Amino acid sequence: MSLFESLVAYATAEWTPSSIPATPTYSSIDATHLSGLEATISSVFKAVATETNYYSLISISQAFRGARASLDIVSAQEVLATATESSVLAQATQAIFINTLNLKALADDENLYGYHLSRPANIIYLTIFSIIFFYIVGMLSISRYHWYNICFFSGFGLEFAGFVGRVLSFQDNTNMNFYLLQYVTLTIAPAFIMGGIYFLFAQLVVIHGRKYSVLKPMWYSYFFIASDVLSLLIQAAGGGQASIASKQHRSTKVGRDIMIVGIVFQVVAMTIFLGFWFEFLNRIFFKHARENPEDPKFIKPSFKNFFRFLFNSKSIRRNRVEVLESHYNQKFKAIREKPIFYYAPLAVSIAVVVIYIRCVYRVVELAQGWNGYLIGHEIYLMVLDALMIAIAGLIFIPFHPVHILGRKNVVKLATIKKNKDEEEETEEEEANLVQEDKEQQYYSETGNIHSSQEKVSDTGIESYQHAKSDSDSR
Repeated sequence: MSLFESLVAYATAEWTPSSIPATPTYSSIDATHLSGLEATISSVFKAVATETNYYSLISISQAFRGARASLDIVSAQEVLATATESSVLAQATQAIFINTLNLKALADDENLYGYHLSRPANIIYLTIFSIIFFYIVGMLSISRYHWYNICFFSGFGLEFAGFVGRVLSFQDNTNMNFYLLQYVTLTIAPAFIMGGIYFLFAQLVVIHGRKYSVLKPMWYSYFFIASDVLSLLIQAAGGGQASIASKQHRSTKVGRDIMIVGIVFQVVAMTIFLGFWFEFLNRIFFKHARENPEDPKFIKPSFKNFFRFLFNSKSIRRNRVEVLESHYNQKFKAIREKPIFYYAPLAVSIAVVVIYIRCVYRVVELAQGWNGYLIGHEIYLMVLDALMIAIAGLIFIPFHPVHILGRKNVVKLATIKKNKDEEEETEEEEANLVQEDKEQQYYSETGNIHSSQEKVSDTGIESYQHAKSDSDSR
C-alpha cells in the first residue's frame, strides 16, 4: 500500500475512542457550517492528489478527519430533530458522543503544548512578571545603575512577553507564533538576568576590597557575559532551526540538539560562576580568621558559621563592626553601614541558585525531547522555571542596587576598570593634607589658633584665652 493510500485509509477509517469518559459530553454544530465543511472535504481531496510531503499529508488527513466528524454530528443532529423511534434516537446520540470525543482527541493532537494551559497559574505569573518588569522600568529613570537595569529590563521583559504568549494561547493552543513567542523568550531570559548579577558581583568585590576576589572585578562580567552571549547565539540558532523545521513539517531534532548544547554551555558557565561567588563569600567571611588562626576575635570557618554570616545573625553583625570592618575597603564604609547591605550576599546567593536550578531543569527537559515527560506536564514549568525566575526577580525589588548601594552609583564601570576605587582613597588623603596645611597657615597668620596637633598645657590655655580676648576687643 502506498503512502497516499495509507493516509486515505487512516482518514476515512471509523474512529473509535481508546477510553470512554465517565461523564459524557456532546458537541453541537450549527447547520450553517455544512457548506464550509463540505468545501473542506473537497479541498482535502484536491490537495492530497498533488502533495508529497509526509507531514503535510498528515495535516491534510487531520483536516479531513475533523471535517468528517463535524459532518457526522450535523447529520446526527438532523436525525434527532426528526426521528421518533428510540433505537434511531439512541444511534444518533451515540454518533454525536463518539464524534465529540473524536474532535476532542484531534484537538489534543494539534495542541502544541501537549496539555491544557492552566489559566490561573499563567495569569498569576503574568501578573508577577509584569510587576517586576514595570518596577525595573521605573528604576531606569530614578537610579544610575544602568548596566544592571538594562540587563534586568531585558530579562524580565522577555519573561513578561513569554507569559503574554502563553495567555494568548488560551484561545488558540495550535498557534505556532504564540508557542514560539513563549518558548524562545522564556528560554533565553535568564541569561540577561545573570548579566545584571555579574555586574552587581563586581561592585560587591570593589566595595569589600579586591583582595577577596579570585579574579579582577570586571573579569566576571567579561567572561560570563561572553559565555551567556555565546549561549544565547547557540540557543537562538537552535530555536530558529527548530522553528523552520516545524513550519515545514520536518523533524526538529537538529534544532533541539543545538538548543541543548547552548543551555548546557550556560549551565557549565553558571557552575563556574557559583564557584567564584561562594569563594568570594568564603573570603570576606573567613579570610582573616585563616590568616590569624590563634586570634580568638575572628570567627572560625565552618559550614554553620557560613550560614550565620549569610543570614547576618546578631553576633555576626557585632563581629563585622568590631573586627572585620577595618579590613574592608574604607572608601566604601558608608555603603556597608546600611542595615540592608549585609543581606545582599544572601539575596544574590538565592537568586543565582534558583536560576541555576531553572537552567538544569531546561537541560533535562530538552534532553527528553518535545514529547518528553517534563515538557508535557505544565506543573514542572510552573515550579522549576517560572517560580525560580519569579523568586530571583522579586528578591531584587527590595535588594535593587539603589537600596543596598545608594541612590548615587559610586562604583561605576569606569571606577572599576581604572582601579579608581584603590586610587581615590590616596587622592582623598592628599587632599585632606593640603586642606590641613591651608588651615594651619591661616591659623598661624591670624594668630588666633595654634597647631591643633600640639598638646595644650595649662600656660598654653592661658595664652590662648588672652589672645582670644585681645582679638575680641579688636
